This record gives sequence, C-alpha cells and structure tokens, in this order.
Amino acid sequence: MNSFVQAIGLKTFKLFFIFKEALYFTFLCLFKLFSKNSYNSATRTILVKQIYFTSVQILPMLFITGLVFGSVFIALIVHLALDYGLEDHIGNILIALVINEFAPLMTVLLLALRSGAAINTEIAVMKVSKELNTLKAFNINIIEYLFLPRIISGLISTVLLASLLSIIMLLSGYLYLLLFFETGLDLYIRTLIHAISLYDISLFFIKNLLFGFFVILIPIYSGLNADMSYSGIPIAVLNGMVKLIITIMSIEVILLLIQYM
Repeated sequence: MNSFVQAIGLKTFKLFFIFKEALYFTFLCLFKLFSKNSYNSATRTILVKQIYFTSVQILPMLFITGLVFGSVFIALIVHLALDYGLEDHIGNILIALVINEFAPLMTVLLLALRSGAAINTEIAVMKVSKELNTLKAFNINIIEYLFLPRIISGLISTVLLASLLSIIMLLSGYLYLLLFFETGLDLYIRTLIHAISLYDISLFFIKNLLFGFFVILIPIYSGLNADMSYSGIPIAVLNGMVKLIITIMSIEVILLLIQYM
C-alpha cells in the first residue's frame, strides 16, 4: 500500500515538474516575443525563410483543400438549411462554421502535420548532434536565433492561411450556388457581410493566434526534450504531435465553451 501511494506521489511530482518547466518555457518565449531587444538582422533573415517555408510552400495543398471542402461543405449547409427552413440564417451558419470553426482548425492541422513535425525533428536533431550546445558556446541566444522566428512565422502564417482558406471555401461554395441555384454574386456577398460581426472577426484572430503560437511552441519544446540518441528523435516527434493535437482540441473546446456560456 505504501509503495502504491509512493508511486502515485512520485508520478504526481514528476507531472508537476514537467508542467512547471513547460510553463516557464512558454512565458520565456512570450517575453522574448514582446521584447524589442530580441530582434536583429539575423532574426529577420530567418523569419523571412520560415514564412516562406510555412506559408508559401503549403499553398497548393491549402488551395486544393479549400476548393474541395468548400464546395462540399457549403453545399451540405445550404441543403440542410433549406430542408429545415433556415434559409434566412444561411449567412450566419456559413460564418460560424466556415470562418470561425472549419478554416482555423483545418489550417492548424495542416501546419501541424507539415511544419510542426518538421520543426520538432529539426530541433531534436540539433540537440542530439549537440549543435544547440555549439550555438550556446558562441554566446548565441537560441530562443532569439532559432525559436522566435519560427514562432512569429507560425503566428503570421496561421492567420494569413486561415483567412485565405476561408476565402477559397466561400468562393468555391459560391460556384456551387451559382450552378445549382443561380445565386447572384451581389446577393451572396451581401448575405455574408450582413452575417459577419466584429465578434466573429475577433474570435477568428484570437483562435488563429493561439493555434499559431502553440503549433510551433510545442514541437520546439518536444524537440528540446528528446533523448540524447538518434533513436529518441522519432519518439520525441510522436510525443510532440500527440501533445499538439491535444492542445489544439483543448483550445477549440475551451473557446466553444466560452462562446456559448
């Protein structure tokens, strides 16, 4: 019995220590993010490369996703709204489901699978190969030089890509409405403009900024905690992806609870 209680206590203490370390790393990155001394020419150069890697290279996948899901998703919404007599609320439904829910969630999942996994692997390899120690030996702040440009890129990329995905989905949905219902573009745009509010825009930016911050932070932190062996790299990537998906779903659920409280 004593050994069982002791095991629970040790496990609880370990979890508390891990949470404390993760929280400290998060606040340290936030402090560097808002500190003007963190930005220099090297940081800006890496930031441009990271934005290209995170935002530009994923555009074909994002375009296909928006085109396919947009037409199917909006067609389903329109038919359900007509079946249940909710045609007067189609604009509100589209804004709520496409802009506030689907586009941010799909964007962060695409970034998690592509950029999150890549950054996790990159940091883990740099740790195992002791490249991080080499940077520290030359008095290079790895948070400012390595982590900060990637985090800023995640923030910018998530907002821009989610906005682009929303536009692509709404346009592809309009093509469906044009072909099957002969809906005019002016009517479609007016419906969306009247449905969207400042609250929707604020929620969109808050959600995407949270997604963008954690979709980069968690892979970085997971890579830093990889074992000092090359066999530990895939384990660190797997653990990082699991934690990232849990965090994304937690943010989604928390915002939904706040939204409908």
